[in-house]
Amino acid sequence: MARAFPQDYINHIFQGDCLNLMKEIPDEAVSLILTDPPYGIRYQNQFSVSPHPILEGDAGIDYKQFAKESYRILAMHSHAYFFTRFDCYPYHFECLKAAGFSIKNCLVIEKGNLGGIGDLKGSFSNNAEWIIFCQKGRRPFNATTLLENRKKEGTLFQKERIPSKKYKTRFPACWFGPEYPKSTYNATWQRKHQIYHPTIKNVDCLSWLIQISSNPGDVVFDGFSGTASTAVAALTTGRRFLGAEISLDYWQIGQKRLNQYKEDE
Repeated sequence: MARAFPQDYINHIFQGDCLNLMKEIPDEAVSLILTDPPYGIRYQNQFSVSPHPILEGDAGIDYKQFAKESYRILAMHSHAYFFTRFDCYPYHFECLKAAGFSIKNCLVIEKGNLGGIGDLKGSFSNNAEWIIFCQKGRRPFNATTLLENRKKEGTLFQKERIPSKKYKTRFPACWFGPEYPKSTYNATWQRKHQIYHPTIKNVDCLSWLIQISSNPGDVVFDGFSGTASTAVAALTTGRRFLGAEISLDYWQIGQKRLNQYKEDE
């Protein structure tokens, strides 16, 4: 039986290929894209005591097509966030630019764990996630209550400028330190919650990006949902979600996680 949009799609994560799902989504149907596509590096935490299996699809995707479909399904005057890596950034940047996106920043957000890239004695430890921040059209950031300004409300920094507000209205491109959420969970969190994934994202971090870049009721799209962190972040902030996950194992973990969230409400 054919599915009908939006009733058969909203608040669903489909088990299958992201690009196949995107073909079914109408033009400009989602309000925000927040996703971590595979980088084509066949990542495996081989130095861990309990290494994860290589992620399904991590041999690479058709990133050019993915970028085009992302631009097509995103509503005009909306934001998009694409996790990337230092060595993949140039190619991802060019694909997203060619698709039509206006690329505004590369966010660098501290991870909850340290990661290596093979040479443990001759390379720096990877302690941050890179995220390409794009706009389709132009959308101003939302006013949020996520983080208070360090200066007292009403402080005048320069003549003829608006006095400072209580909460930050513009965030830096690098999020480090105790006032910012980490981009990923560490192994201790994964053991405590029995949710295992090699690149699991922190719901708090995702919820900050969602609140900055969308409105309650908006649809947040994540085509590489993993264990459903983006979907949980969307629900906790009053948004809706739509996504795909190609791995049956991780999709099942995500479904269990979403069901648990609904039970705890």
